[in-house]
Amino acid sequence: MSGIDLSANMLHGEIPWELGNLSHVKSLNLSYNFFVVPIPMTLSGMEEIESLDLSHNELSGPIPWQLTQLSTLGVFSVAYNNLSGCIPNSGQLGFGMESYLGNTNLHQITQGGMCAAPSPDPAAGKEVEETTGHPVLYVVTAAGFVLAFWATIGFSFCHPYGRSVMLKM
Repeated sequence: MSGIDLSANMLHGEIPWELGNLSHVKSLNLSYNFFVVPIPMTLSGMEEIESLDLSHNELSGPIPWQLTQLSTLGVFSVAYNNLSGCIPNSGQLGFGMESYLGNTNLHQITQGGMCAAPSPDPAAGKEVEETTGHPVLYVVTAAGFVLAFWATIGFSFCHPYGRSVMLKM
């Protein structure tokens, strides 16, 4: 089997530990679901995994150190969860900070071996602001559509030219 994509399926609960038995799967995408509790360390049994996306869930706890043993892993994301602890700096999990964004209690290991909070990403804050939107803009847009709809209806039935067009249909 090449890959499993179960993203955005409203799945919830724990990630099944049995997925770790799928040693020949190359890609696993469980993003945009509602998985909770820690990432199962059994995922380290996916010996041929090249891409693992667990982003946009509600996972908590640390990243299992066993995942650093996945030698074929080239794409990895646990962004936007509730993970905590240190980002493993050994093995295959040395990805850019974009793989770990949105986990406020997840920290980098510094050169002295200490955990340090990641520097705030201004782009991440901007993304949240843009997706949150502005309620006033939505109200004004909706009111504009309603007004345009009723103006078209009024013109079609009340104005002589609008009535003549409607009668020709």
